[in-house]
Amino acid sequence: MTKKILVIDDEKSVQESLKLVLSDNWRVLVASSGREGLEILSNNEIDIIFLDILMPDRDGLEVLQEIKKIDETIPVIMLTAVSKLSTAIEAMKIGAYDYLTKPFDVEEIRLIVQKIFNEFKMRQRVQFLTDEMEKSTETIIYKSDPMKEVLSLALRAAPHDSAVLITGPTGSGKELIARFIHRESPRKNEPFIAVHCAAIPETLFESEIFGYEKGAFTGAFKSKPGKIEVAGSGTIFFDEIGEMPLSLQIKLLRVLQEHEFSRVGSNEPIKMEARVLSATSRDLKKEVESGRFREDLFYRLSVIPIAIPPLKEREQDILPIAYHFLSFFGKQTGARAKMFSSEAEQCLLNYDWPGNVREVKNVIERILVLRGNKDIINIEDLPEELRVVRSGNSEDASFEERVIQFEKRLIFEALKKFSWNKSKAAEYLRMSRRVLNYKVEKYGIRERQEKNSGY
Repeated sequence: MTKKILVIDDEKSVQESLKLVLSDNWRVLVASSGREGLEILSNNEIDIIFLDILMPDRDGLEVLQEIKKIDETIPVIMLTAVSKLSTAIEAMKIGAYDYLTKPFDVEEIRLIVQKIFNEFKMRQRVQFLTDEMEKSTETIIYKSDPMKEVLSLALRAAPHDSAVLITGPTGSGKELIARFIHRESPRKNEPFIAVHCAAIPETLFESEIFGYEKGAFTGAFKSKPGKIEVAGSGTIFFDEIGEMPLSLQIKLLRVLQEHEFSRVGSNEPIKMEARVLSATSRDLKKEVESGRFREDLFYRLSVIPIAIPPLKEREQDILPIAYHFLSFFGKQTGARAKMFSSEAEQCLLNYDWPGNVREVKNVIERILVLRGNKDIINIEDLPEELRVVRSGNSEDASFEERVIQFEKRLIFEALKKFSWNKSKAAEYLRMSRRVLNYKVEKYGIRERQEKNSGY
């Protein structure tokens, strides 16, 4: 999107001079009075303003105050034919960026404009690095061969611009792999922008991704760049791409084919320079067959497919991941616990981890917050759903013991699903409440209030 500069000055010669100097790289709008300038500002997204101090209709300092009420972040450079220190000081107090005396030097004008845009880019870069540092605690921990293959494939894909589709169950670390690809790519110093498709209402999808112009719809009080524009020449990551509405799938396909897009409410094309990575927990081939996902977009996004297996299929990774989070959250919470007992480790290995790595993270944090004031985490410190299955998967457990453990687990999960409402849990399990009560007592299944134990 071309940057816009507004010149507010009643002298035509000043307007024409600044247009001549700046129009090669920026779009220059001009106004001959303070009123006209404020009207242009109200209807356009302006990046820099050159403002004359002495104008026939209104004093430049008054106009500066009005500008700051509309948008206090806009850099305003004051222009005057009279060099007066007190006026300059007053302008700077109100919020002027700088102060130039006419006649001004052409190179000085170019330098000050370039300086402002460089500072803007630097602020964006600092914000990007700050966001990345906040996410840097998310480390890929693995020992299993399947994950070695995933990382090897990601590393081979990283140097290229080909689209990558990352598949895997919820919580398995798809975004971590996407960030790994970005960090290992030539774009690593550019932004990584994640779009969580499942979290955006359908009515806001287009404006969030492509951006919008001021007045494009009710509530669009100022222009806003979309995610693709913010990504620049970095990486844009579409998480849960299978949730994207069909109407937007068509538009995204066109953007990927033509490498340009427009903001909502504008026909001005913007070049797309970002690399596209995407991820889904759905089977997109089945989504294509059912008509819920475009086949042409699927092939456009999945030039390089990377499949992450669920945690239960890579047992070697469970304990390294658990110990990683034990150390990480131990430092955060000041907990004493540094290890799991062998019995607790076996419970961790036996559990299916339907929530994958994300569930491990949540469980370990909960344990340390509530039970971390000891040196070793034992079985009794684990959430009940982990303890319930510990002998059910044991090789030396009898058939009857395995059936009991399976039944205990079903009952526990049903009660948890319905917030320990036994009537609803019984209906869900297709048994009477009386039978459910009997089994709850028989197996010693107890609700543990979160305020006491968190399970």
